[in-house]
Amino acid sequence: MSDRCLFSAPFTFLPPTVIEAYEELMTTDFREIWSRDELEPDSSLTVWLMNPGQNFIIDDGVLELYPSLKVLVTPSTGRNHISEAACKRRNLPVYSLLDDRETLDSITASSEFTFLLLLNALRRLDVGMAEVSAGRWRQRESLMRGRELAGKQVGLVGLGRIGRRLARYCRAFDADVAYYDPYVLTEDLPVWSLEEIFSQADAVCICCALTPETTGMISGDLLRRLKPEATLINSSRGEVVVEADLVEVLADRSDLRVGLDVLPGEVTNTHHESPLLEFHRSGQIVVTPHIAGASVESQSKAALGALNIIRNHFRSSINANLTAT
Repeated sequence: MSDRCLFSAPFTFLPPTVIEAYEELMTTDFREIWSRDELEPDSSLTVWLMNPGQNFIIDDGVLELYPSLKVLVTPSTGRNHISEAACKRRNLPVYSLLDDRETLDSITASSEFTFLLLLNALRRLDVGMAEVSAGRWRQRESLMRGRELAGKQVGLVGLGRIGRRLARYCRAFDADVAYYDPYVLTEDLPVWSLEEIFSQADAVCICCALTPETTGMISGDLLRRLKPEATLINSSRGEVVVEADLVEVLADRSDLRVGLDVLPGEVTNTHHESPLLEFHRSGQIVVTPHIAGASVESQSKAALGALNIIRNHFRSSINANLTAT
């Protein structure tokens, strides 16, 4: 095959078998890219497996650098780092891990990390480690005294791949679970409205996909309903929550325990300006740099899933050409 692939996602940890599988299929340039100024024009590039953590959007200007590009693949579920309109103008197919459900369903990293954020918010692990680093032991135990998950009511916003696993984890820890998801109906868990989730749950975990419908879905009206000392976790996308409303609520509610793995503006590299970071620096909330999916196993699986997608794309193209002739 004369096609060339740019693999711009993190790759140094990948097993040699994954690297070899790409190189067997086509010539592959493994080059980790995070910012737009690292891109180099390439008229021979036909396949691009991009870095889902990049801080720029693939728009018309970026696509002009690669005039021979035939297919884009992101080894993630989110696609907000890609301009769908720009790709449509180029008739450029775009795939994500949603196009390989078998591989996607085998990935557990994001669910595990979301659960870790939940436990940390309840048990104040980050505060305890900071106390030891400051040379103290249990002199300020009141700061580190947490809450048990057992017996708590957890509300899930979204019952997709991550939400389903979170439900199992929480119930294994003897917590009760309810969920809001207008696209999923199950008899295993009670269905609540968003208003019920935010007003009745001891812990709310936002784990839905970012879509036009969910953008800005969590506003001040919901956030102000949170119970005293409630926990709020967001591992979906920063744009699901109205940032200004969360800032306003946090300014008034120091009792809330908040863990965020995402901030608004990551794909435009403006997240560093988020006022939520001040609450993190002061120790009121915990912010992590969108690393829920960053594990060796998950990213290796994602790379192989993306390779399957590329193979299927070219196989379908060949079959389509044969049918046309």
